[in-house]
Amino acid sequence: MKSRGILLSVVAVLVVAAGFVLVGVLVDASYLGIAAIIAAVAFGASMLGLMSLLLTLVGTVRELTSTVEQITDQTVPLLSGVNETVAGVNTEIARLDSVVASVQHISGTAENIADVVHAAVANPLIKAVAFVTGTGAALKAARKLKD
Repeated sequence: MKSRGILLSVVAVLVVAAGFVLVGVLVDASYLGIAAIIAAVAFGASMLGLMSLLLTLVGTVRELTSTVEQITDQTVPLLSGVNETVAGVNTEIARLDSVVASVQHISGTAENIADVVHAAVANPLIKAVAFVTGTGAALKAARKLKD
C-alpha cells in the first residue's frame, strides 16, 4: 500500500518535470537550463525513492521491536519458572545426598556386623558340625560292633 503511494508520487514528480521541460522548450530556454531542470527533478525523484526506502525500513524496525518485546514478555516468566524448578531440584538432590550417605553408613555398619557374626559363629559352628558328624559316625560304628 505504501509502495503504491510512493510510486505514484515518483510518477507525479516525473510528469511535473516533463511539464517543466516542455515549458522550457516552448519558452525557448537554453539547453543548460533544461538540463538543470531535469537534474533537479531527477534529484527530487531519487530523494522520494530514498525516503520510501527509509519509511519501509522504519516500519520493519518497529515490527521487529514489537516482536522482540512480545518474545521478552513471554520468555521472562518461563525463565523464572525454570529457576524455581532448578531450585526445587537442587533441594531434592541435597536430600537425596543425605539419604545416600545414610545408606552408605548403614551398609558399612551391616558389613562390619556381618564380619563380626561370621567370626563369632563360623568357627564354633564348624566345630559343632564336625563334632556332630564325628559323633554320628562313632555311634554308627558302635552299633555295628554291637550287632
